[in-house]
Amino acid sequence: MATRRLPNYLRTHRKYSGLSQGEVSFLVRLKDKSELSRYERSVRQPSLRTALACQEIFSLPVSELFAGLNDSVAKDTRSQMRQLHARIEADIDPQSPGSRIMHKFHWISHRLLEMPNFKLVSV
Repeated sequence: MATRRLPNYLRTHRKYSGLSQGEVSFLVRLKDKSELSRYERSVRQPSLRTALACQEIFSLPVSELFAGLNDSVAKDTRSQMRQLHARIEADIDPQSPGSRIMHKFHWISHRLLEMPNFKLVSV
């Protein structure tokens, strides 16, 4: 059984670093520590700029700092890719193997097949 990860690990890494919310807020240029508190509690999601600043501070990829959110977005995106794959598959003209739609179909098919534990199934 896969372990469900927290939406983010900002508080964990901030506490480990010994930095206060105010200090991290200063480093990432937030207005005040209440903004960081909302991010730590997953009440709000930080901007890309703030997430990248946290990546720099804690020397961890954004995908690890926001592990649960990353998992959720990845799952949703894979689902969307599967739906687009099915939509494109329905539009394929077998008489035009060099068409743009075939290019899209091959690209998304290969991308889906590269994903671990992902089966290509028409929806």
